[in-house]
Amino acid sequence: MATSATTLAARKKLKKSNRNPSPLEDEVAQAIFDLEVNNKNLKTPLTNLYINTVKEVEVATKKALVIFFPLRFIRKFHKIQRQLVSELEKKFGGKQVVMIAQRKIARKPKSNLRKVQRSRTMQSVHDAILEDITYPSDIVGRRTRCHPDGQKVIRIYLDGAEKDRTENRLDVFQSIYKKLTGKDVKFGYMKALQQIC
Repeated sequence: MATSATTLAARKKLKKSNRNPSPLEDEVAQAIFDLEVNNKNLKTPLTNLYINTVKEVEVATKKALVIFFPLRFIRKFHKIQRQLVSELEKKFGGKQVVMIAQRKIARKPKSNLRKVQRSRTMQSVHDAILEDITYPSDIVGRRTRCHPDGQKVIRIYLDGAEKDRTENRLDVFQSIYKKLTGKDVKFGYMKALQQIC
């Protein structure tokens, strides 16, 4: 009976409209609930936060978890993201964990009288997803090269000061961004206006 009570309490960490959560979503919600109960540093910040959904992404030989949370909680999650991600990675046996705010892309209006909010355009949402994936590292440069055959190569430069923390995660960032947006992207580092690769 105690396990069902904790499972019900953990389900509060999932968005209420998610009536039939997958086993993976239940597992992540349970892990976040356990952190809220057992970790005194995360107890207060996690109290009123919840997640929308969880996806598992294949990255070469391993898997990564992508946790989506409501956009209105972005500042609250960013305050605790480093610690929360490291604790979740420990709980899930070394799987890489990435947290992304859930955003919507608005359709193009049928008439010219209505305008689409700038933050809801496809380009803006894709840029925001890229920022979320690489958080807490900063994007300091961006290059788009168009080949004569129409292929686009996007090169993203991260802050060189964060190289030690993010170097082993670049393939995860690349795979998740490709899965969510369909765009190929390559990552590098830039420090003091010099490229380091």
